[in-house]
Amino acid sequence: MPETRNILLLNETSGPGGAETVLFNIAQNLDRSRYSPRVVLFRPGWFQGFLEEHGIPVDIIPSRKSWDMSFVKRLCAYCKEHKIDLIHAHLPGGNLYGSIAGKILHIPVICTLHNEFIMPGSIERFNSIKMFIVRNLASRLVIVAEFMRNDYLTRGRIPSRKMVLIYNGVRPVDSEVSLDLADFRNAVSYRDGDILIAHIANLRTPKGHSILIEAAAKVLREAPNAKFLLIGEEGDGRIKSDILARMKAHDIADRVILLGFRRDVSQILKQVDIFVLSSISEGLPVSVVEGMRSSLPVVATTVGGLPEVVKDGVSGYLVKPGDPDALAEKLIMLCKSPELRSRMGQKGCEIASAIFSLDTMINKYQSLYEEFMK
Repeated sequence: MPETRNILLLNETSGPGGAETVLFNIAQNLDRSRYSPRVVLFRPGWFQGFLEEHGIPVDIIPSRKSWDMSFVKRLCAYCKEHKIDLIHAHLPGGNLYGSIAGKILHIPVICTLHNEFIMPGSIERFNSIKMFIVRNLASRLVIVAEFMRNDYLTRGRIPSRKMVLIYNGVRPVDSEVSLDLADFRNAVSYRDGDILIAHIANLRTPKGHSILIEAAAKVLREAPNAKFLLIGEEGDGRIKSDILARMKAHDIADRVILLGFRRDVSQILKQVDIFVLSSISEGLPVSVVEGMRSSLPVVATTVGGLPEVVKDGVSGYLVKPGDPDALAEKLIMLCKSPELRSRMGQKGCEIASAIFSLDTMINKYQSLYEEFMK
């Protein structure tokens, strides 16, 4: 019988998000006869409690500053204590410190890159320094979408032999979390004949919420039975304030509902008619794949890995980022045609099930682990 290997999953954030969803899916679904996973986070928060609820060992090694070399020392001690055989790091901070610790301890490190090389608002010089360390010390770097390859080969200067593509996989619709349908419909003031349009994204600048509200105002003039549901963590409140001001200015506050963070998203998607994402920057958003798995047509922007997920004119529509008119036009088309929604939604479900399955993602990561632990 093969020896069980200890895998450390390292992540710098503790709020809900796409990287956290991927990490959780890996931790929960690794073959327990071969791997024993545990998680280290930089700070306590929602994600810690979520992991603990699902029986996944999780510890906090505090770090709240950049270039925290004391964190590396504590991480090395942790790895020795728990006899870690491989570190699988996520997001820039996790990738940086995980790579350094792995080199010190002579254990392999897999780094998953969830976003484009330069995110809006980030400083390229700092990214380049961090990437210099990661590309030289990590064993493999995983990109989650093909569009990332050229950027990381050129600006990130990652050797092609070190880079591998593994698409994010999504679980089938979660049956563990239930939805009180009456409460949900009351929360969104649902009436028979309403068309529900879901936008699932934490309230952060790259998600383009201001563009969404401008598009929503146009859609609601043409499709008065539509309602927009905005689901996601609200952050520091600045983006929410802007959203509320725009809603008031357009007099659409009764038809755009901010639901905040929800744990029952997969069940809410069963009640929705259309999925929309107005991002100006993306990696490969898990939320869109979840929408497709729920047989929803998608209207999204042409940023990041979205063109690899949404087939324009087949499973939904793609429009240029920052263009509320184009976004509204496609949403109006879907609002006015139940047959088009059904056809595109079914095709999207087929694509998501074939290309973005959880089993495929898990098998590829396990094969990658085995490559370095023979």
